[in-house]
Amino acid sequence: MFFEFTRENQLRAINGSRHAPDLEERFDSALRNTAEGWRRAVDRHLAHLGVTQAGWMTIAAAVHARSPLSQSKLADKIAISRASMVQTIDLLVRDGLVKRESSAADRRVKRIVTTDAGMHLYAVIQNEIAAARRQWLAAIEPESLDHLTELLEKLLDQVP
Repeated sequence: MFFEFTRENQLRAINGSRHAPDLEERFDSALRNTAEGWRRAVDRHLAHLGVTQAGWMTIAAAVHARSPLSQSKLADKIAISRASMVQTIDLLVRDGLVKRESSAADRRVKRIVTTDAGMHLYAVIQNEIAAARRQWLAAIEPESLDHLTELLEKLLDQVP
């Protein structure tokens, strides 16, 4: 419900639909803000681990890959620049969480492999993210969450 002041300076309720933003714009804003809010919530839960968002996303992408990915493919996968990926991997290598291995097909290409320490950190990260997810989704009924998830998956299938 929306309110406005009349010329007589009286407050009155008005039809919200004519003043509400376009539904598609509201959706766009809600989706973008929800994704950003989720990233912030996860970052807060992971801050004590001393790993950056790019760091934990790189480790997660490397763990989930069917085979070791090149630095450039990892950068593309988590949507950061290749220069940022090099810096991120340098830090992860320094901390013993990943290692670079030369590709058998092309020695110039470095594939990123998660170390045992990186796998351990990934397990800790998964637990922290699960805790954040439970906290964040606690107010949503399971049926509503299921429906929302199905709608988002359907939208994702439509992305060209």
